Amino acid sequence: MVKIEVNSEKCVKCGTCSNVCTARIIELVDLPNVSEENALMCIRCGQCEAVCPQGALELIDPSLKGVINNQIDFKGSHEQIGNYIRSRRSVRHYKDEVVDRNILEEVMDIARYAPSAGNGQPVKWMIIQNPDKVRKLAGLTIDWMKKIVSEDPENQDFAGLNLFIDAWDNGVDLVLRGAPHLVIAYAEQNKDDPMSQFVIVDGTIAFTHLDLALPSFRLGSCWAGGLSMALNEWPPIAEELELPEGNVFIGAMMLGYPQYQYHNIPKRNRAVIDWK
Repeated sequence: MVKIEVNSEKCVKCGTCSNVCTARIIELVDLPNVSEENALMCIRCGQCEAVCPQGALELIDPSLKGVINNQIDFKGSHEQIGNYIRSRRSVRHYKDEVVDRNILEEVMDIARYAPSAGNGQPVKWMIIQNPDKVRKLAGLTIDWMKKIVSEDPENQDFAGLNLFIDAWDNGVDLVLRGAPHLVIAYAEQNKDDPMSQFVIVDGTIAFTHLDLALPSFRLGSCWAGGLSMALNEWPPIAEELELPEGNVFIGAMMLGYPQYQYHNIPKRNRAVIDWK
């Protein structure tokens, strides 16, 4: 069961932890305290631990894993952070070089801090390390596209699918772009659990965290839209990936070392804002 531990020598009884508690369950008797009954309502978000200016409080749960240095030391200016985010690119050309597993583990250690509805942290990951398996998944996606087109060959909306199919038949992979690795997100979805309705959003947020973290490791990525469309529609893919029963695929992202380096930030449409 989750609990909080308070260092009585450090705690100045400011009450900040109680004020920010998402579930409103921290009581100030003498020191901050959570009753055994209220502990069942804790969502383990860690707001109490994060906000304590004295570092006097710790959230304890055997399933939680922290980081070696848990001090927030943010020094980047908004110009620096803005340029970093603006410089993020979709990478569709990759070096023929695999990424060390230790590096991938470092990246995923960042992605796991993505916010989720009710701090449910439902997102689970598959990382395809074998480039041959990545290509096999691209081929299975093409099989799905061919099936869709064959059922209604005159449909003009399938022009995009035919582009992928024709390229594949001519030896060009437009599905996964020859990426050496693939990251797939999935989550348990239970119709009796109202929080299940948010797992797709939770996964998209987690993917965005991953996408933004990768360039700091000199890695590139691209959202795998073609495969993402096929994941929950084409049983051979679920069979290949051995998706656990009761789970749904959220999406997929290519990953690898970029073949080209980008040096300039391109133009984009202005933000559409409806000020009220």
